[in-house]
Amino acid sequence: MVEPEDNGAEATGLQQYSGDSTRDGDEEITNDSFTLTSRHRGRSNTISSIVSGYEIVKEHMDKKRFFYLILASLFLYLGFVAAFAPRTSLSRDFRRFHSSKLTNAEVYRIYLNSLQQENRAKKHVYKYAGHMSSELGDSSALKYTLDEFLDMEYKPKIEKYYPWVGELVDTNVALLEDDKVVYQASMVEDRIKDDPATHMRRRQKGFHQYSKNGNVTTRYVFCNYGSIEDYKQLLKKNVDIEDKIHIVRSGKLVSGLKVKNAELYGASSVIIYTDPFDDGKITEKYGFLHYPYGPARNPSYIERDAVNYFSDTPGDPTTPGYPSKDYDTEHTSPVGRVPRIPSVPMSAKDVQPILEKLNGKGFRIGPGSNIKNFESFTGPSSFKDKIHLHSELNYTIKEIASIEVSIPGIFTEGEIIIGAHRDSLALSSAGDASSGSAILLEIARGMSRLLKHGWKPLRPIKLISWDGERSGLLGSTDYAEAHSAILRRRALAYLNLDNAVSGTSFHCKANPLLQDVIHEAAKLTEFNGHEDRTLYDHWKHNSNATISLLDGLSSYNSFQYHLGVPSANFQFSANDTSGAVYHSNSIFDSPTWLEKFTSSDYKLHNTMAMFVGLTTLMLSENELAKFNTHIYLKKTYNWYIEWYSKLSSVFPNDDELNHLAKRVLGLLKVATWEDSVRFDQQNDLLYKECREALPVWTFYKKIKSYIKLQRSNSKSKQIDQLFITHRGLKDREWMKYSLLEPDKFQGSVGDVLPGLHEALADMDREEVAQWLTILLSQFSNVRYLLQ
Repeated sequence: MVEPEDNGAEATGLQQYSGDSTRDGDEEITNDSFTLTSRHRGRSNTISSIVSGYEIVKEHMDKKRFFYLILASLFLYLGFVAAFAPRTSLSRDFRRFHSSKLTNAEVYRIYLNSLQQENRAKKHVYKYAGHMSSELGDSSALKYTLDEFLDMEYKPKIEKYYPWVGELVDTNVALLEDDKVVYQASMVEDRIKDDPATHMRRRQKGFHQYSKNGNVTTRYVFCNYGSIEDYKQLLKKNVDIEDKIHIVRSGKLVSGLKVKNAELYGASSVIIYTDPFDDGKITEKYGFLHYPYGPARNPSYIERDAVNYFSDTPGDPTTPGYPSKDYDTEHTSPVGRVPRIPSVPMSAKDVQPILEKLNGKGFRIGPGSNIKNFESFTGPSSFKDKIHLHSELNYTIKEIASIEVSIPGIFTEGEIIIGAHRDSLALSSAGDASSGSAILLEIARGMSRLLKHGWKPLRPIKLISWDGERSGLLGSTDYAEAHSAILRRRALAYLNLDNAVSGTSFHCKANPLLQDVIHEAAKLTEFNGHEDRTLYDHWKHNSNATISLLDGLSSYNSFQYHLGVPSANFQFSANDTSGAVYHSNSIFDSPTWLEKFTSSDYKLHNTMAMFVGLTTLMLSENELAKFNTHIYLKKTYNWYIEWYSKLSSVFPNDDELNHLAKRVLGLLKVATWEDSVRFDQQNDLLYKECREALPVWTFYKKIKSYIKLQRSNSKSKQIDQLFITHRGLKDREWMKYSLLEPDKFQGSVGDVLPGLHEALADMDREEVAQWLTILLSQFSNVRYLLQ
């Protein structure tokens, strides 16, 4: 009998392994070439079974029926998932896709708790203002800020710039009688026994950044505030002001424009002093003691300031329109952006012996004066009474450094920037630079706590510590010019902390687009540690929660007026009729003064940190950039009505011009009362859509909402930039925002529709027509955008 061949093969195979050894548990079969385990054989058997099953199905079922079976199984699985999966909103999906488990409410709670449990503001203020000078480019303030950011596990970035700027050498003012010195001004503040800041070994004299160097000896004249109106009055009264030293009081307009006006009217140099009369009721005349004994201004107070024309062209006057990125940057002549005559600041105490010499000479000008024995006479002084003025600064290219911390967002655009400067012109700056810097660090600490909880903001956030701001907005301007393209594309809002705590009354200046989010954040912020009183309650009680116009005095100039980024500035300051008088840019701006008259427990700093942080989070964490376009355009409409009424009186018989103005009015009216209302209502509905929990099978609704969301956010970010012009304002080309700019003649207040306003004031028909044409185009673009 012959055996089958395969049996022989099988026998041969068995004989091959007959010498192999085995053991219990993990059976192992070995030979010279390989090793197999029972586990491998089991896996092989499983695969063989699957393949065999597939072959059986393939043999007994055609391909079409097999496909339908797989498809039916898939539908059953998806149906099960759809039926039992939790409902989610588009808002929640954004976070879920980026592994964030925090809701908006949890984000707010964690942030607020971190600041309520601990307040480090006092420590920061003392570090900045106590033993640091906080001067331009000060390395100790820079190092402290960097170290704090690093301790919070951020990765700070330093941006260096190289502006042309002055360092004080010396200033002097002396009164001469028959060419002999009869009085020498001290040019420094008094020492105060209980204020350590006034006992620094280095006594810093009063000076003006960007004053021209020079020595002048001549007669002098009092010119009130140094406004154009004051000079016109002096000329009308035939007062001899040519080649005299002009003495002007601070207030009404920025220092640079005072010196600019004085130069225009023939001054040889300028003295700017602070008159207690302008402090309202909080003066010694009304029975209040001066600092340190009471809330009135100390008579020896000196206000250091910058006199470059930063309300026209902020930043380095030798690099207009471009940043000074390195030492090799081309620096042009600063002529036209800085004064060509010397100037110095003086205290009321130092200037008194000089002003009293003018009594009975010229005529009385202005609202009155609280300078002892001075009756506001203009002069000029007699031929024997002269002033010798000396101002000397060492001008050079100097390095400054801004510090930037970035918190990346889920979205790449819609960036919110918070800025505060740490430099000062005085050797102490507790209320101004130090308070803002301390609050910035506290905001960073609250957000670092969120990051440790796995938070990632929807929109990116940046925290920036500016340098060089008190010398004419150097740091912020260079930064904006260096990053202008990115900021126009990505920035949603800029929030500023300047002079953050120098009183107890809350004040806000902001673009109207931000009104709703600012009010909402204020309603959620505890005021001064009181659980039953919000910041909004305090604000409402003091000023009816009024949001004022932006002016030309701070770091938001570059963002709002040059780039069209909606901006806001927040501060606690004194009321016009109550509260201690603030000693800006003086050695008296010390922690001692701050604790005595504003916030001894630094709870106001804590309140501000919570409020600004909440405002940022509300802008960042909401999918919809919910700007109030109706309020924005309604204010614009009211502003235009004012100039529209004036136009008909300035050019009453110009039918062409009046017809053009009427067209602008009609277009703006429709945009205000129809387009913006509809756009805001649609955004309200979209906001609810983004938060509506939907089942999985309605995913197409989320896709539609997402498309609408992207479109709406893009429009909201563009609206303010539609009012940026390429030409800029007349004689102020750097200022490009047509709705609002610093007032041309004051700088310290905002001016609405400035191009049209200035053209009407000059009675320049061609310029009026150009601005009406620009506004017609811009309002037309706004209507198209809001569709």
